[in-house]
Amino acid sequence: MSTAHAAPAAQDCVAVAEGRYAGTFATAGQTHCLQLPSPQGARIAALTSLGGAGVPVQVEVVDKNGTAQCTAGELARGGCALTGTAPFRALVHADEATATGPYGVHFVRTDVAQNGCQVLPAGSFADDAAAVRLETGNGVFSHCLTIPADAHSTSELLRIRYGLPDDNELFPHYSISVVDTDGDGPPSCYDHPAPGQQLRTDGLTSCYFTAGKAYTILLQGQDAARSHTLDRRDVTATAKGCAASAATAVGAPATTGTSGQNGTLRCHRVTTAAATDRLHINPRDAHDSTNVLVMDNNGGIACHQRTWACTPTGSTGYQVVTQVPENYHLPASYRLDAWRIATAAGPAPECTRVGSVAYGYGPLTGTLSEQRTGACAVLPSVSGDRFRADITSTATDGSPGPQPALYDNAGRNLCTGSSSTYDCQGADQSLFVLSLQDWADHSAYRADLVCTNAPCGSEDVSVGTVTPDTAQSGTVATLTVQGTALGMNTTVRLTGGPAPLTATTVSVSDDARTLKATVDLRTAPAGNWNISVVALNSAYARGTLTVTPPPVSGLGTYKPVTPTRLMDTRSGLGVPKAKVGQGGTATLQVTGTAGIPAAGVTAVVLNVTATDPTTDSFVSVYPDGTTRTSASNLNFTAGQTIPNLVIVPVVNGKVSFYNNAGSVDLIADIAGYYTTDGTGSTYKPITPTRLMDTRSGLGVPKAKVGQGGTATLQVTGTAGIPAAGVTAVVLNVTATDPSDASYVSVYPNGTARTSASNLNVTAGQTIPNLVIVPVVNGKVSFYNNAGSVDLIADIAGYYTTDGTGSTYKPITPTRLMDTRSGQGVPKAKVGQGGTVTLQATGTAGIPATGVTALVLNVTATEPTTGSYVSVYPNGTTRTSASNLNFTAGQTIPNLVIVPVVNGKVSFYNNAGSVDLIADIAGYYTM
Repeated sequence: MSTAHAAPAAQDCVAVAEGRYAGTFATAGQTHCLQLPSPQGARIAALTSLGGAGVPVQVEVVDKNGTAQCTAGELARGGCALTGTAPFRALVHADEATATGPYGVHFVRTDVAQNGCQVLPAGSFADDAAAVRLETGNGVFSHCLTIPADAHSTSELLRIRYGLPDDNELFPHYSISVVDTDGDGPPSCYDHPAPGQQLRTDGLTSCYFTAGKAYTILLQGQDAARSHTLDRRDVTATAKGCAASAATAVGAPATTGTSGQNGTLRCHRVTTAAATDRLHINPRDAHDSTNVLVMDNNGGIACHQRTWACTPTGSTGYQVVTQVPENYHLPASYRLDAWRIATAAGPAPECTRVGSVAYGYGPLTGTLSEQRTGACAVLPSVSGDRFRADITSTATDGSPGPQPALYDNAGRNLCTGSSSTYDCQGADQSLFVLSLQDWADHSAYRADLVCTNAPCGSEDVSVGTVTPDTAQSGTVATLTVQGTALGMNTTVRLTGGPAPLTATTVSVSDDARTLKATVDLRTAPAGNWNISVVALNSAYARGTLTVTPPPVSGLGTYKPVTPTRLMDTRSGLGVPKAKVGQGGTATLQVTGTAGIPAAGVTAVVLNVTATDPTTDSFVSVYPDGTTRTSASNLNFTAGQTIPNLVIVPVVNGKVSFYNNAGSVDLIADIAGYYTTDGTGSTYKPITPTRLMDTRSGLGVPKAKVGQGGTATLQVTGTAGIPAAGVTAVVLNVTATDPSDASYVSVYPNGTARTSASNLNVTAGQTIPNLVIVPVVNGKVSFYNNAGSVDLIADIAGYYTTDGTGSTYKPITPTRLMDTRSGQGVPKAKVGQGGTVTLQATGTAGIPATGVTALVLNVTATEPTTGSYVSVYPNGTTRTSASNLNFTAGQTIPNLVIVPVVNGKVSFYNNAGSVDLIADIAGYYTM
């Protein structure tokens, strides 16, 4: 190797010492020769100014014989090894041939520790960590620092804070080199610039050091007024000043921290049970400004500096270093998610295991917050699958939807995109994660993961059996399809009749192997219909469906049963264990359970309770397989627990429960059913009459019913109720002035009380509910769970075995009256002491004659003051019995079975003014 500039004669060389040398080029084109004191075998650095005052120069080194030793780059990095014959000479020339004036060169021996190099002390992640401040200017453009052999760990994080100048004439520039004293080459160092930073004003460099070796740090800067502050910290498992915590389950609350100032370093040590665990580490703040740099137990780089999530594995602990770099918007605090998303056994156990992704996954609805920061699911996807993630915010306050990620087994996020639509690739078993956006602390959402190259996953479409093979005309039949990779867009078609029928797909099992579809046979003629299943544009012929003639009559008699709990979404009784979400429906099989026959049931009597709702909403209970109408059964506010009796027609042996908003747990207790086999009781309505009032001692002793106490009421042989042949009574039961939150159960005297309840109360509340209760020994018992409460019971009718009563005809729940819109009655609130009268017979499928009583769900809404409403037969004298009790502003429903005298029903309001709504559920007829 030869030098670019000829060396001056030896006698023209100037002997220099180690340290800074200042020279001057008097004329253009000069090359200065500087004789070095360094011996053969030494290693040196020659640092020059990167700008500012003086002439920019290049330095090369030759030996006594003019043989080249080192280039300018090797000298700048401190790696110039002098292998030739001493003395060695540095040849200095200007970058530009025409330049003249002063220049400087800083010579440093790097193979031995230098007394002239300041020690860089070890620091911690405390705010007062030790640091060294270095200034440049006035001929100073470089510095050297030493790290003693016994004062460092095997991996350290160097930080240089650069002070920006007041003037902008000279763009700032500096470089850092780290050299060991043994000449084995520089340590492995990695720069970690903050994303988007043009100048590393808060530069982080991680270096791996060898135990027992000393190191020299070379700072090469500018001959200009600048400041540089350097510090170093251990980033292995022994790092000092790290707040330690264990990795959490997916969605657990985040660790929080204060940001300090721009450039401040914080450290969190996150531990996990096994090195095979994979974590999801994500910094979040209001400005998306917090950067993280993640190191493993040995100080190895697990994640380079970033503001988004990383997924390290391979260590039982990680040092998570956070920083808000200079010129980033400084948040006051930040949150750090550190989830364990997988172990050696597979994805985290709290993540839902999805049965199939043939057409995607979802929709998922929910709310993320700082108490539930994420949600996850394990998808049985395969390589080559493609998904579109549609993320929608359902919040009304403008908060964003969550951030989706689809992780493969290597922890790579296979989703790209932003805003509301993301493209995601599938892998062999993918982990789908929804997390809060970095700048958000809550998110109400709907998320759909749509397979864009269906079918996704490992299964192809196949169609097996379709059941049942018979169904009755006049009903809505539910068809069950077995197969693989079935989806909501799979359809079942019936041909062979006057016109083809297409079933409505209502559900697909989680493993995509069972599909449920309803087909409307209410006008379909009897006969054999051909079945075909169409999936992904392919048709599969699957036998015939025999449609049988409709039943002669839908009139039913009543069979009371011991009150029994059929459904509880809190425990998964009768339906899947999950709250019913916004716009969601839970479907309950009622026939063939709890003593209810498998066939011949026209309607069931259920006490339905809504509990722990997340927002104000209403619930509609309607026959499965039918179109839901606007009729509702329960209205509630967030956090409220409220019951209401429901008499609902049964189609396909099932009943459906729809929730309008938020999410809510639902409970259903069976009280009885209506059957067409003629074995039940008929109904005898009577003028509503008060049978019991614990406040006055009517019917029972004058005393509140205490905690765990029971009041027993004689019902037969009173108020026109026969002494014998009564199977059940209809009571409007009101709880008033309870001392504590409680529930009341009404049950047949002389029987064991079950878990079924009829009223739920809070302290001080007055609330009614209709109860149809079997009669044993001619009596009915009332149990109170907690505190003490007054109870009132008004009789509306009874069921008898003597055959003299009416039979029941359920109809599709339909709205008959709404004073808000003027439906059925004039458009006006019902005022104090006012009455509104509804023509009921001859409308909505109710016969014009022969009707003895109506089943109405009556709702009071927007009352101006506390009051009660009585519903009674028009043309009769109103009694003291009431049906609804409410407070100002409350919306509350109650089921009413009201006798019909002249085809009309009257609604009386006691105080203030109130809007009233009435939905018909069925009627009794002779």
